[in-house]
Amino acid sequence: MDPELKASLKKLLTLTSLVMVLLAIYLTFNYVLPLFGRVASYFPVVLMPFILALVIAIVVEPVVIFFETRGGLHRNLAVVLSLVMVMGGFVAFLAMISLVLIKETTELYKLAVARSDDVINQVLIWVDQYRVSFLQLNLPPQVESAVGLNLQKAVELIQKLMDGFINALVQGFVTLPNILIFIGIATVATYLIIKDRALIRTFVIRIMPSSVRADGTNIVNELFKALSGFVKAYSILITITAVLTLVSLKILGVEYALLIGLLVGIADVLPILGPGLIFLPWVIWEFIKGNIGMGISLLIVYIIITAVRQFLEPQIVGDSIGLHPLVTLIALYVGLRLGGIYGMILGPVLVVIFIACYRAGLFERFDWREKDE
Repeated sequence: MDPELKASLKKLLTLTSLVMVLLAIYLTFNYVLPLFGRVASYFPVVLMPFILALVIAIVVEPVVIFFETRGGLHRNLAVVLSLVMVMGGFVAFLAMISLVLIKETTELYKLAVARSDDVINQVLIWVDQYRVSFLQLNLPPQVESAVGLNLQKAVELIQKLMDGFINALVQGFVTLPNILIFIGIATVATYLIIKDRALIRTFVIRIMPSSVRADGTNIVNELFKALSGFVKAYSILITITAVLTLVSLKILGVEYALLIGLLVGIADVLPILGPGLIFLPWVIWEFIKGNIGMGISLLIVYIIITAVRQFLEPQIVGDSIGLHPLVTLIALYVGLRLGGIYGMILGPVLVVIFIACYRAGLFERFDWREKDE
């Protein structure tokens, strides 16, 4: 073949390959990844009972081991006894709290329905007052029209928020049967996971390629220890936040303290927003109503809760997963800067995975140093 033709064909092939790679990248980012994201978004919802079962299994496993080693019980009996003790205690605790929660939620629902019209009427009064103030300023008609339109939108937004809050309370009662089914499936799955832990572990090891089986086993063990510590750490932080909120609101004489404490604890799962999702709108509302003392008190409670959590988070997470608090703090900050809220969650998780792989000796097989001639 003519050398020039061969060179031209080679350049054409290289250019075609480059175009195909760029096209593949374009299709991946514009079609494949969004589709994968939409499909993957359903997995946490569908698998949530089993994810919860895995978390419960991690918590209950030490109790099972205690009954096996100290009590000499068969694993099946140890699992049943451990679940009865742990889940029974949890259910009893949940039942006591539920009685108070149902009472507080019912009263809060009645109050929300009764006060929703009062809230809207009060907002309308404020809107009229501000409208009169703006008219006295002799502003241009375009400005007055824009201000009036925005005030009307604000009223509509508040109406939607009140309706949404009432509907959320009603929906909570409607979904109670689904919650019971969810808990039942999670309990059965927990029993099966704990009972057949060795069988599941053996199955996972067998499906691994023989070349990575040893490292894979060590990595799985290290990940299990680290992630169980991760779950434990954030469970402690959420509990601290909920208890601090409950005690503070009780001191302030706030009604529905238990319900609000649990809501703040749940909101604490969200990075950055956290308790502020509940406290900040509440503080603003108290200031608007003229309850300056209560508004300042709630703001102080929010600042204390946030400060305590920020102080304890690196220490508790670091101790639970075996990381220095400074490393944990760096992982949280870098994750926040690079990936926002999700990055703040994934940052420590990725560090945990990296440390687990390192401790398992995965990187020892790679030697980047130049060998002596």
